[in-house]
Amino acid sequence: MYFVEVHDEKEVIEALEFAKQKNIPVLVLGNGSNILVSDGGFKGLVIANKIKFLQIGDNGFMTIGAGENWDDVVKQSVEKNLGGIECLSGIPGSAGGAVVQNIGAYGQTLSDVIKNIKAVEVASGAVKIFSLKECEFEYRNSWFKKNLNKYVVVAFELQLNPHAKPATNYAHVQKHFQNKSNPSLQQLRDFIIQIRASKGYLIMPGFESYKTAGSFFKNPIVSIEQFDKLKPILGNSDSNRFWELPNGVKIAAAFLMQEAGFGKGYREGSVGISPKHSLSIVNFGNASAFDIKAFAEKIKSVVFQKFSVKLEEEVLYV
Repeated sequence: MYFVEVHDEKEVIEALEFAKQKNIPVLVLGNGSNILVSDGGFKGLVIANKIKFLQIGDNGFMTIGAGENWDDVVKQSVEKNLGGIECLSGIPGSAGGAVVQNIGAYGQTLSDVIKNIKAVEVASGAVKIFSLKECEFEYRNSWFKKNLNKYVVVAFELQLNPHAKPATNYAHVQKHFQNKSNPSLQQLRDFIIQIRASKGYLIMPGFESYKTAGSFFKNPIVSIEQFDKLKPILGNSDSNRFWELPNGVKIAAAFLMQEAGFGKGYREGSVGISPKHSLSIVNFGNASAFDIKAFAEKIKSVVFQKFSVKLEEEVLYV
């Protein structure tokens, strides 16, 4: 296995040429916060993306290097009073990883503010600018995630909203600010960070965290027919267990896991569920990647047997 850090577009192209000469596969790595690497490792070239720059232009326009720390991007946008990504505070990982994953939280999704993405093709070293349409963004998904390691994201552009009011539409957030007039973007960011800290997967100094890749599973989207069968256990819309969408109903995976017997703190040897959040699978000691994947498969199987709902991993297997 080979490993290299790249700090600009030229170094990306050079690294890809090396892999081509060696005839080995390429794995592009951000901060590694949302992957599970097999016990055998990766037999090829690992490219750690360290391309760091952040430019804030007029009217909320931002240009960001893919190697930037994502939360630093949010921090700077809030300091400049630019709205659009404040609810994405505290999410670990690189900016490039945030794009590939199309991160979202508390009513905001990154693809809502992306203008375009600059990437280098692995096979040829050619540079391409992807339009928003070409990125094929979906819930926690993108063209880049569906076509892993075909392109290396090097930079992207955002269009944020100057002097925007903070997004407080999400039920939990709305409740917190209901008696507080005109909260600032910074106040909302601080609250989001508090929420993430309470769930135990905030990777920031001064906060308790666990050996976890964060939310292991996506919230599944089911048909209206499936939803009608599940409705007796889901309660009303204020329960925060489901969200109606144009193409179905999104169900809280954490709730399904709890109801299937995999609640907070559930544990089998060195693998288990975080004591603070039901969606986080935790390595409590010396668990192997095989152990963690087997545990995840068990959860998927039991949830499907009980509710006929298929859980899909948010974490990427390498």
